Amino acid sequence: MSDDAQLFELDRALAALGAIDPDAVQLVELRYFAGLTLDQIAPLLGTSERTLKRRWRTARAFLHRQLEGSSDAHT
Repeated sequence: MSDDAQLFELDRALAALGAIDPDAVQLVELRYFAGLTLDQIAPLLGTSERTLKRRWRTARAFLHRQLEGSSDAHT
């Protein structure tokens, strides 16, 4: 899969996540794209680090399932 196709699939997965949990998308953007740690993100979002750890695990699992499903569709 090309880089453009991968970015498109990631964007679709983030949109799907945003439809059910917009806060999770913000967490992914800060953690993955901005490179912040959970302890740096916690005060920005006014949430405990423990809660962010749980949300981060859930968001990663959701995105993984979405991206796995999209790659299966392209093979």
